[in-house]
Amino acid sequence: MDYHEYKAIMKENGYKESKAVRLFLKRAAAFNKRKKILMKQEESDCGNKILNQYINQTEEQRWKAVWDAIDCAAIEKRQGFMFFEDGGGDKFMNTMVVQYEGDLSRMTALEKATYKYYELLDEMAKRAREGALAS
Repeated sequence: MDYHEYKAIMKENGYKESKAVRLFLKRAAAFNKRKKILMKQEESDCGNKILNQYINQTEEQRWKAVWDAIDCAAIEKRQGFMFFEDGGGDKFMNTMVVQYEGDLSRMTALEKATYKYYELLDEMAKRAREGALAS
């Protein structure tokens, strides 16, 4: 998938490119950079099966990161709020505490999954700041 296809899918579905979505796109860009490095090496080492395998694997990871960005945009649209722009995990958990009167064991599976997703996004943001998104 290229940038124009990504943009077309986002537009067609009315998805917004939030900070969380951009994290996945940064991850895709990191994989693309890695792939270019491997492809440059492949020019001088033609026929290296292991190198070709890593090039293909890196392209699949890039492709998956783009689809993860689209999936994240779909989740944000469906739930009606953006993960970072609208307050992050703390505001979500504060809402859960109020809703369930402090008994978070009553959270639904979807609410628990939403919070876990927040945690993953926070970890991705931390790794992005450290420059380690493709690991």
